[in-house]
Amino acid sequence: MNVSFFNYARTAALLPNALPDLLLIHCEKGEFILKSSVDFFERQVASFAGSEDLKTVAVGSASAGMQIALEALGIGPGDEVITPAYSYSSTANAIVAAGATPIFVDIQANDWSIDVDAVVAAQSIRTKAVIAVHLYSGVCDIPLLRSRLPDHIHILEDSASSFGGKLRGHPLGTLGDIGVYSFYPAKPLGGLGDGGMIVTDREEVASLCRMRRNHGQDGKTRFVHHVSGHNSRMDEVNAAYLAIQMGFLVERIERRRAIAKRYDAAFTVAGVGLQHCNEPERVPYRYVVRHPDASCLRQFLFDLKIETQTGFQAPLPHQPAFAHFVEKGASLPVALQMSQQAVCLPLYPELTDAEVNHVINGVLEFGNACR
Repeated sequence: MNVSFFNYARTAALLPNALPDLLLIHCEKGEFILKSSVDFFERQVASFAGSEDLKTVAVGSASAGMQIALEALGIGPGDEVITPAYSYSSTANAIVAAGATPIFVDIQANDWSIDVDAVVAAQSIRTKAVIAVHLYSGVCDIPLLRSRLPDHIHILEDSASSFGGKLRGHPLGTLGDIGVYSFYPAKPLGGLGDGGMIVTDREEVASLCRMRRNHGQDGKTRFVHHVSGHNSRMDEVNAAYLAIQMGFLVERIERRRAIAKRYDAAFTVAGVGLQHCNEPERVPYRYVVRHPDASCLRQFLFDLKIETQTGFQAPLPHQPAFAHFVEKGASLPVALQMSQQAVCLPLYPELTDAEVNHVINGVLEFGNACR
């Protein structure tokens, strides 16, 4: 049995039937960018995230959304933003693109979220924000982080892969000062291509985000540019497709949770390290395990026709793009260990029970072989 790491064809099964109508409708209306479908999807996300009063700003990608969010918070040259050393590059890219300086801190050994004690220790008079990431299938404790920070330090909640999740009943993405979701096709809510959403409860910040996504225009008067901006606008057809997909989101999240729960139960005796998360309303996006010989585990599963991926292959401050921001000798032991040991297993709603069983049996076989 072949188990692919992700299956876009299954995920996009609705697309062949839906796309012709979506294209025809938008061609007839002559609406292609930032029109009625985007507006509807923004309101739909606000309602789903718990409040119709939530301010939502659709953007071209979550990565662009993080830069725009930082800029809307007034962060730029001379400012520092603390971010986890183990994360996707977009967290650091957004900081650098905004003109600020990334300050990398280690992650926690149990749940792989940003180490709150390390954040507190890394603060300086130049610290203006912290980017907190809900990584893989985990949930960062934003209220705990907030309680340890001065009020003037903003929290940007990187919820790119956790749309639909909650922490103690509160929607992820809405716990910090500003949050960002991703609608990349492989995400829990996946679109036709790139897409993202900025969320905040502060209208003045949302207004700046709306202008910055559209060349600094306010959406009322063309060619009047109130601030410097970007071209980061969501397409109408993508927004309309995402709105359709919203109708299946809860069901797909529940399937993700069911698969992750089976993995959790099985792998406690498999000799692999697991990501600890006790939040029942999390959204398992990537199921990642740790093993001292990650390449051996991946090869063993490959031989069983189970496709896997590596985690992030180096901590962000060890990447050439960001190495010059780091003091020599900086110690990031957990992030370094994760980059060497992480193995991503297949996890998506369209996995069959037989495929899930095959993955479980493969990891258990590996664990038995290594004893």
